[in-house]
Amino acid sequence: MTPLQRHQEVYLKREDNNLTGSTKDRAITLQVDKLISLGFKTAIISSTGNAAISADYYCFQKNIPLTVFVSPKVNPQKLLLITHSKIITTDKPISSAFKESKNNQSYFLRQSTDPVALTGYSNIASELLEQLPKITSLFIPVGSGTTLLGISQKLPTNVKIFAIQPASHCPISSLFDQQYQAESSTITDALSAKLLPLKHKIVTAINISNGSGIVVQNNDVAQIHHTLTNSGIITSPEGALALAGYYKTKKTFDVGEYPVILLTGNLR
Repeated sequence: MTPLQRHQEVYLKREDNNLTGSTKDRAITLQVDKLISLGFKTAIISSTGNAAISADYYCFQKNIPLTVFVSPKVNPQKLLLITHSKIITTDKPISSAFKESKNNQSYFLRQSTDPVALTGYSNIASELLEQLPKITSLFIPVGSGTTLLGISQKLPTNVKIFAIQPASHCPISSLFDQQYQAESSTITDALSAKLLPLKHKIVTAINISNGSGIVVQNNDVAQIHHTLTNSGIITSPEGALALAGYYKTKKTFDVGEYPVILLTGNLR
């Protein structure tokens, strides 16, 4: 169980305290167990970094050779943490990984198309309900949205769910929030999913909870990240994005007395 830490008027769910430093461990651990049970001998993943770091660690622990497909734009600091796997850089990491998995009969560790990943993320909801039974709202930094959808499966519908995305890439949050200026870059580097097979289900889950999508400007993320660091909370820009989303949201939404911010990864 990852810690729930009080910070001013919010609670921080410290998923950055997972073994490899991100919430991706929740899904990858179950996926690796599944591929072994199905008799697969090798695995493939496409990733912006955190999922690959997690898969690299857990596949190595189980002696499963892993090939990682990444974009040329991936954070080079994250690549340094992938130490046991073959890395292939390509402009089309998802399609290349899919083809490679088919050609080599390897298990494709793509979380947005693997139901076991949703089960892993749903465990976050179970923990939150144990740690803070009165939780009123949850703020989640969103890329593909798999984490959000998994959590929503076990979270009561009276808990409002907010999907937070940067102004440089907000295909889900912009459906709810048009009060932003589009940007060409962001300090968050793990939320750039291009293909969203779960988009309709994610939007539905947000609507059922009476939550929303929130778009955050880069300067706000940088400011919150600096503030968290000065408070001794060393986390990823994605976590700062979620907290910045909270501050924007509470201006127009009733988020309740017990809002939770999901800190999804370590500072890389």
